Amino acid sequence: MDYIIALVLGAVQGIAEFLPISSSGHLVILQSLFHIKEGGLVLDTILHLGTAIAIMAVFRNDILALITNPFSPDPQKRNSAITMIFFLIIATIPAAIIGVKFDDYFEALFSNPRAAGAMLIVTSLILFISAARKSDGSKVTLIKAIIIGLAQAIAILPGISRSGTTIAIALLIGVSREDAGKFSFLMALPAILGAALLHARKIESLDMQAGALGIGFIISIIMGIVSLKLLMQFVRKGKLYYFGFYCCVVGILSVIFFK
Repeated sequence: MDYIIALVLGAVQGIAEFLPISSSGHLVILQSLFHIKEGGLVLDTILHLGTAIAIMAVFRNDILALITNPFSPDPQKRNSAITMIFFLIIATIPAAIIGVKFDDYFEALFSNPRAAGAMLIVTSLILFISAARKSDGSKVTLIKAIIIGLAQAIAILPGISRSGTTIAIALLIGVSREDAGKFSFLMALPAILGAALLHARKIESLDMQAGALGIGFIISIIMGIVSLKLLMQFVRKGKLYYFGFYCCVVGILSVIFFK
């Protein structure tokens, strides 16, 4: 069962972490629907690390530029990289504060599939609304970074898609499609690593076989890379709202059929 749980949760984490359908919401619903016992803190930490690696793989050039350009002799490259790093730090702060302060409260929500379903409906509305506003192609500014960061903080709730909410809000405030997608996932990297660290602090012993953990880790990376590349195609084409139909159907069914 360890291997099956790791395989299923690894695939769900890799797919739903990046597609705007909420990995946390799906994990809550699947665990309740199929009576899957959660894989444990070790697996949860491993899966978060897997999706973090997926981001590093897909946006490796952008991440490398953020690491090296602050030391570039070209003042334009240097200033641009330092500014972006500052914006990413500012945008990460709201989720970090809320995640640490209300960790126990959010953990309680992970046993409520109806609440997750209701939040999936909210996600669908956010995605639909984003289609009504055409991006004016502007860059991320300090104010916009703060707004996107607040959206990420709200997405800690199970059922609220982090990627869908942050990208949709970025588009609504005028950020270009390409920059909205990149900023959302570069901002997600410290948030995902932070969540892994938060869970790792509570680990007291290995709660799953090493082989099962390895399978979950690899599957989360592979599915994460595929999902992330797929989502960026939808964002570039302005089709993010397509996922809203799926979230709406799953959300309504969850609210109706779960007690």
